[in-house]
Amino acid sequence: MLRKLLIATLIIPSLTGCALTTATTPLTYKPSAGVMAVPGAKNVVVHVVVKNDKKHKRISRKIDGFGIPMASIYAKGPISKTVQDAFQKELTARGFGTNASGLVTINATVNELHSTFEMGVFEGESVAHLSMVVEVMTKNGKEVFSKNIKSTGETGAMVAAGHDASEAVDRALHAGIHALFADPAFIQALFAAQKASQ
Repeated sequence: MLRKLLIATLIIPSLTGCALTTATTPLTYKPSAGVMAVPGAKNVVVHVVVKNDKKHKRISRKIDGFGIPMASIYAKGPISKTVQDAFQKELTARGFGTNASGLVTINATVNELHSTFEMGVFEGESVAHLSMVVEVMTKNGKEVFSKNIKSTGETGAMVAAGHDASEAVDRALHAGIHALFADPAFIQALFAAQKASQ
């Protein structure tokens, strides 16, 4: 009990007046650095379709000095657009084409992309979780690849602010997509779907 009171005493002053107001924050996906073009990728054009199936519109909630959830934090733009842009950036970096008329379709369903704030003695942290199902489909709708992606991202947080939530979410999204593109079976599926669609 004494520890909780100490934590509250340290954190409450920085949260007073902001925990009750909602916040909107941009999500900024940064593609992987130092990526090499995949041989033959220029011959594959991919249509990326993302469905946001999250339970809540918010990406996080602020907390008060006792760790009680308060006002919601929302992403500035649609989650589906953010994830679609992330896929397209990673595909382009590897030499693949991206276009709605592509013969290959990536269907991604986001089931969870949410951050929670956790209290510490002198500094808390924002921990985000991503859960997403990714499928690679041919032009005729045949599935050639499916994978459930789960990842986390975290960052230190002096206050439960929108930018802390978005940074953790960005990191979780990057970790999940990076793991997907590092899977040889996923890259091979793009080529297989292109071939099967011709």
